[in-house]
Amino acid sequence: MFRVVDLSRAREEIEKNWRMRPKSGWVKVREAAGMVLSREVRAAIDFPPFDRAAMDGYALRACDTVEADEEKPVLLKLLGKVKAGEIPKQRIRPGTCLRIETGAPMPRGADAVVPSEFAEEKAMVKIYRPVAPGENVVRRGSRIRRGQILARKGEELNHQRLGVLVAAGVRRVRVFLPPRVGVLSTGNELVEAGGRLAPGKVHDVNGPMLCAALKEIGCRPLWLGIAPDELKVLRGKIERGLRECDLLLITGGTSAGTGDLLPSILPALFHGLAIKPGKPTLFALVRGKPVFGLPGNPLSAFFVFRELVAPYLLKLRGARMKEEMVHAKLSVDLSSERGREEFVLVKLRGEKELEAVPLRQGSDAINLLGLADGYISIPVEIERLRAGETVRVKLLAR
Repeated sequence: MFRVVDLSRAREEIEKNWRMRPKSGWVKVREAAGMVLSREVRAAIDFPPFDRAAMDGYALRACDTVEADEEKPVLLKLLGKVKAGEIPKQRIRPGTCLRIETGAPMPRGADAVVPSEFAEEKAMVKIYRPVAPGENVVRRGSRIRRGQILARKGEELNHQRLGVLVAAGVRRVRVFLPPRVGVLSTGNELVEAGGRLAPGKVHDVNGPMLCAALKEIGCRPLWLGIAPDELKVLRGKIERGLRECDLLLITGGTSAGTGDLLPSILPALFHGLAIKPGKPTLFALVRGKPVFGLPGNPLSAFFVFRELVAPYLLKLRGARMKEEMVHAKLSVDLSSERGREEFVLVKLRGEKELEAVPLRQGSDAINLLGLADGYISIPVEIERLRAGETVRVKLLAR
């Protein structure tokens, strides 16, 4: 028997009963891409960790170049060369210089670098222009100082931030650990993706689609496979998921038919959402772990995951739902059933003023996801949207 609630009430039920506890732990920086920090990060070392040449040229004493010009170059004795990664052994004394590569440590006694294009190397090195102390030298700690805050709690480690942390000698960071989410498809008619189809069978769409969606939002999916409509097998796969995962997503078997087994084995806090598509959705807590039962139809599963499930998974990893939206004019009249919030995929067209063209078929029309640019929501109390009305379109990743 369905106990139908709207999305708002469903969220209330979930948040009232599920004690969400994000897990945190230490991970190596190189493994932390895409994770969210649970603690601020400070630089472990200065960057650069030594004074270094900003360009190829000659390391020298700036005071030795004061009188240099193109007509009357200063002559300096060349002591040798230092490459990036080497430690210079020579000390720069009055009237001497050292050829130096970009990024190489500055030798003792040198306080500037003359670029190669302003020097000529023969028996002696001719310097054609003066330089000031510190010119073309990157001083130790001038970019990052040891102890400096580099990233704060709640920030996601993208490749830019990660690069900064590595430069500053950070080895490990404390992050919110991505939740492990079990994904289970149910139904006698389903065949694994890529498998040979016998008459009457279809490929499982929801399993691969949800596993991919979980990876996109930074979670760790565990594919539990396909369970036929057999109680013993279904219970076994659910038990495995409860042992190994933080949360379970089960698709199919959530309606009221004789082959729909989930409502009979899960203690649902609600069973039925006042949305279209997506009504046969349930939520249960089993030994403190959340189990979402999603509809078997792919479009229904897609909308329920995006609107209901994904925000909670993002909270578990310390992140928030990022939704891009645009406004557009509706191309045609659009009717809806009062009492249910309806989600409609749309195609956008136009440049200066966007137009939203509805893409409406059955809830199994997975092909529409490949055509749509986004979707609109028709509120519970609205029965019709008129052509030309401005609607808010939630964009899909392309």
